[in-house]
Amino acid sequence: MPQSKKRTPKVEEVRPYVEGVAKNLIDKLYGPDGPAWGTRLTEMEDLFVAIRDVLGEKMLADALARQAAAQAHGPAPYRTCPGCQQPLPCPETNERIVQTKAGEAAWAEPEGYCDRCRRSFFPSVQEPGP
Repeated sequence: MPQSKKRTPKVEEVRPYVEGVAKNLIDKLYGPDGPAWGTRLTEMEDLFVAIRDVLGEKMLADALARQAAAQAHGPAPYRTCPGCQQPLPCPETNERIVQTKAGEAAWAEPEGYCDRCRRSFFPSVQEPGP
C-alpha cells in the first residue's frame, strides 16, 4: 500500500467527506462496478485531474468571493486609507483576475478612494502606513 502524503490538519479534518464525495463521483462516472475492464489508467487519470482542476477553481473562486464580500463590510482596520489611516467607506468594487496554482481566479474586490491623499486603495492589500 502506498504511503499517504502528510496533509495539514484542515485537510485531514475534511478527508472523510472528500473520500465520500470521491466514492460518489466514481459511482456517477462509471456505475457501481467501476470503470469497464480495459479502461486505460491514463484515461482515468486525465479525467480525475480535470475534475480536480474544476473543484480547485470553484473552491478558490467561492472562497475569494466570500472573503471580498466580508471585507466590504469588515472591521474598520480593513477600511482605512493606507496613507493617512482615515476610516473610509469602500462602496466600489474592482474586478481582479489572477493566475494561481489552482487555475485562474477572479473576484470583485472592494475599492476605496481617499480624498485627503487623492489615491485609490484596496482594503485587502496590506500596505505600510506613514
